[in-house]
Amino acid sequence: MANWKTAFFLLLLIVLGVFLCPFWSYGAYLHLKMDLELKPNAIEGSLQTVLQEKKIQTFETEGLHFKEAILDGKPFSSVPFKESALTFLAEKPNSPLFLYFEKSVNFTVVPFNFIDRFIPLPREPFTYEITLKVPKKLGYFALIPSEDYEVKEEGGFLLYKFKNLKPIKSPVLILSKEPFVSSVLTYKNLKISLYSLDNNKVFSKEEVSSWFQKVKPALAALDKKFSEVYPFSKLFVFLIKDQEPKLDYSNTLLVNSSILDDPWEFSALVNEKRLKEGVFYQEDQRVKGLALFFKDVAQGKVELRKKILSTSSLESKSFFYFLELKQRLGEEVLLSRLKHFYETKLFIPQSFEDLLTYLKSSFPEVFVSFSDFSVFKKLYLRGEVVFLQPKEGGYELTLALIKSTSPHTLTPNEREVVVKFSVVCKNVTYSFVKNVTSPYQIVQVWVKERPEEIYLDPDYTVWRVLEKKEEYLGVDRLLENPGVLVYPEEEFLLYQKIIEVFRKKGYKILPVKDPSQVVLDEAKNVVYLHRFPFPWMIKHIDQGVYFKLVPQPFEKDGMLGYFFSSSVKETELVVNLWHSLNSLTEGWIKSGKIFSKKTLDSQQGILVPVRLKPEGFYTKTSITTFELALQLSNTQLVLIGEERQNPASDFTQFYREFLENLHQLNDNLIITLDLPSSYQSLIDQFLENKVSAEYLKKELSKVEVGVNLENLIEVLRFAKIKKIKVLAIGVEESLFQKVLDKGIFSLSQEEISNLPEMDLMNPLLKTYLYEKYQQKKQPFPPFENFYQAHLLKKEALTEKLLQVLEEYPNFQTILITTKEEIITVSGITQGLQKKNFLNFKRIILDNQKRLSTEAGDYLFNGGESSPR
Repeated sequence: MANWKTAFFLLLLIVLGVFLCPFWSYGAYLHLKMDLELKPNAIEGSLQTVLQEKKIQTFETEGLHFKEAILDGKPFSSVPFKESALTFLAEKPNSPLFLYFEKSVNFTVVPFNFIDRFIPLPREPFTYEITLKVPKKLGYFALIPSEDYEVKEEGGFLLYKFKNLKPIKSPVLILSKEPFVSSVLTYKNLKISLYSLDNNKVFSKEEVSSWFQKVKPALAALDKKFSEVYPFSKLFVFLIKDQEPKLDYSNTLLVNSSILDDPWEFSALVNEKRLKEGVFYQEDQRVKGLALFFKDVAQGKVELRKKILSTSSLESKSFFYFLELKQRLGEEVLLSRLKHFYETKLFIPQSFEDLLTYLKSSFPEVFVSFSDFSVFKKLYLRGEVVFLQPKEGGYELTLALIKSTSPHTLTPNEREVVVKFSVVCKNVTYSFVKNVTSPYQIVQVWVKERPEEIYLDPDYTVWRVLEKKEEYLGVDRLLENPGVLVYPEEEFLLYQKIIEVFRKKGYKILPVKDPSQVVLDEAKNVVYLHRFPFPWMIKHIDQGVYFKLVPQPFEKDGMLGYFFSSSVKETELVVNLWHSLNSLTEGWIKSGKIFSKKTLDSQQGILVPVRLKPEGFYTKTSITTFELALQLSNTQLVLIGEERQNPASDFTQFYREFLENLHQLNDNLIITLDLPSSYQSLIDQFLENKVSAEYLKKELSKVEVGVNLENLIEVLRFAKIKKIKVLAIGVEESLFQKVLDKGIFSLSQEEISNLPEMDLMNPLLKTYLYEKYQQKKQPFPPFENFYQAHLLKKEALTEKLLQVLEEYPNFQTILITTKEEIITVSGITQGLQKKNFLNFKRIILDNQKRLSTEAGDYLFNGGESSPR
């Protein structure tokens, strides 16, 4: 039953009810007046408010135990005290409501504890006044982030008073063993109180001040693009170790201390916070996308748009919905409407659908050809060069722009999009913008120079599917799409901290005996700990933590990740640094410091290849050199065989592009050449910049190189730039000539002892070589000598190649030789298989249109590249 205090407050509420349900300047909101007291294991409290007549009011009560409820002076005996929500309907105007409740609290988490739902929470925004008594003997300090608060000692208690007269939804009670000490920063009418709860990060006043001087311009830029109105005058920011950004609590931001490294990220979170607390009170990922849109228009970072485009989340979809709408309406027009919506709806709860309805009513003519959000889909965007011809002192380029929601077929009635494309010439790059209204649209542009490359949507303003080479790779993206983590079962303690990071993100954890023997091709993302199935793709360290990410060869959108740690301590230190690794694709961390790091440079926009055919038309490639490199990334040995007769000029370009792409994925490369080993010294001198390319070319022209000399020089130039080891592993010319002239049995005993294993009775090879022998027009030595010499060349090359693979197991090896050496019956392919080495693929460079599957795995014919 209510005591005399209850009766007194009841009388007071009846007389002054209208004042205790203030309208303020924000409209009629429920005003709660609460008295709370902290007990050893609980919070006891009372709540007083006034309900409007015939208006249903629901309170969320999960985790609360109710002692009594009184509505309009009458005990609410039928209240379901154990339910997770209480609903009241007042029969009279300004009906007083009293609730007496208790919440059990576990105070074992120290030095601080965040307690939400510590009071009955109305489902609608409310204002409050809270008095909190904390016995000093408990040793706790308290804070409820509020517009106004004060604290004083009263007897054996700390008496706190918190007040918020602007409507909020989710207050939080924070308890600490230490007094709350903050740095107070002021931006216009907004005060930011910064609290560090990360014992590993202690910031001086100078550091905080310097950081805030960088934050202010970012906040000002967002205000200029959006609004200067904030729904709160005070914001409480807590820096917490391993904390993902959390915006759920009113007037409160929980962030990782690494946020101080990125003032723009912090400013964007503040902007998102004001959207959620000012208008969109319900959690909605689409609102986060809107906040990111404001960040983009204020900051203008292509990298941000590209990173967002790499996912298909609601957040990303929302971001690009507004970005494409901006292209159609113009930036100033759209931003003015968004500002008007925000400022006129402030403190009036709105849904995302309300915003969409508002925009449609504002621009009905635009939305006739613009998708509803529910059917706003990623497009497949591509281009084809239809024709190129000289015109008026330059070139007229005819380009087909193709858009569809299907990768293989055209889909009509898709939304109109604004597509920017860049035409790259030797000395200048041209930019064009076109409205694409039909699935297959022809456009013509004029450029001064001959185009070399074309890129569609290089600024990433269209909600579309990324090409493989465009994809953003980073630790944060690895965590966004859960897959499988594989680790050696005996190393659980070594990797426990890393395992927990991935487990929390939804990864399936798979302990095995040896991760290097497990190749999973069914999972989107696969993370390996300690051992990797493809050791030639990674670096090997003794101390610290090393990690690397590469695109998944098996799944279009997936990644492979590898982490190695030398100790439990190093693992803990790298987890503490996790947020600093987010954008990296490779790194080595030792003693908590990043010693080396790498990001994977990706293509900016959709590449439209420009490959001229003799008749002046262009053809698209079946597979790009990047896709080829990606498919070969898990292959230890790549054999490249070049046609000796009439090689295409595009072969040089192929070597340049393919090696560049392969090196980008994996810099552990070794290039082997089918050249006499005596030329190793000359090659080394060129790689060390001791001899010129002209001198190298002159010396190599003296020997039977086999492949095109210009191509070989191009490969060596690339190796010199990238510091790639190059090995000459062909048979020595003098030995080959001696066997050709006099036969293998003319060799000395020492020479014979150094020969590779040779099967002199090989009828298939003998038949093949005999046909070649008969084609020789000039006088030649006996066929048996011819056969033995070529058998020696093939077997010596195979043996040397296997020795390289054994000596450098952690490198990916490339052999450049002739097509004949690879496709010959009983050639190098069969030699490798005979030695039980099967992890290789063959690329044949040949002008012919087709190639048998027995000859090679990939064919490049001077313009088109395709798998077998």
